[in-house]
Amino acid sequence: MFLEKMEAEELSVNGEWPDLKTKVVEKLIAQEYWYKGELVEAANVLWLKVSGKWHRLYFDYGIVFWRESNEEPHYVKPDANEDYDYPLNDLTEKYNLYGKTIESCEGAVIAGGSQVVFKFVNSKTIIFKSINDSTSIET
Repeated sequence: MFLEKMEAEELSVNGEWPDLKTKVVEKLIAQEYWYKGELVEAANVLWLKVSGKWHRLYFDYGIVFWRESNEEPHYVKPDANEDYDYPLNDLTEKYNLYGKTIESCEGAVIAGGSQVVFKFVNSKTIIFKSINDSTSIET
């Protein structure tokens, strides 16, 4: 029987993937996306601060975007008649990440999209999965 060897699909990255190995987390914030009072996306944009610099991580249909940013995340309250909201969720506090050292940060293609996996020296892992253009958080 003949078995065809399939090559792994290459991850599409837009921007410069930051060198985060051994960096210490100062902040990790997820900007959520809510529509008509329902959470649509747990991590529309991720904001990571290490070595005094902010980095933005976001996904668009399987493409991973990395940007260094001079601005920090800020919440803008929508008008009362708007159906959407983009509140900030401080993952640093939620997952006790302040001062934790990043062991690795790797991306991969997965069914329906892509993911970025942060592993920390203390054995904690956080996975940001973007499937069908909706990003979730797994620990």
